Amino acid sequence: MFGSIDLRKHFIGVLLMLACLAWLSNSGKPGHGYNIKEVDVSGAKQLIDAGALVIDVRGQEQFDYRHIPGAILITLEELRAGIPARLMAEAKNRVIVVYCNQGLVHGPEGTAILNNAGFAGAVNMKAGIEGWADAGYPIQKS
Repeated sequence: MFGSIDLRKHFIGVLLMLACLAWLSNSGKPGHGYNIKEVDVSGAKQLIDAGALVIDVRGQEQFDYRHIPGAILITLEELRAGIPARLMAEAKNRVIVVYCNQGLVHGPEGTAILNNAGFAGAVNMKAGIEGWADAGYPIQKS
């Protein structure tokens, strides 16, 4: 009876289960496992009022619909391809507030990309543009 059990299959199954558990334990953390600094909406507002650069990592259509006044659009796809030269010149040593729609996926990834490229002052706004609007802060349309 036990001779027909393939221990390799069971070992692989256990490894897959452990990998899934490790992934699940990281997926619920802020920034989806990215080691980044995050701020809430009021903290982001304070940074912006103090002169932080604001980067919207959503798409053009979402940006045109509504964005934080003064924000510049640098989509996540652009950041994945490489840091744009226009950002390199003006923001290497500045505080940067990065946001997406809800602060859960694109914002944390964009912040991590910037941090890894040497932009230590980049932070993710946790609640994204949704939280910003819900707080009653100003919104601009293109």
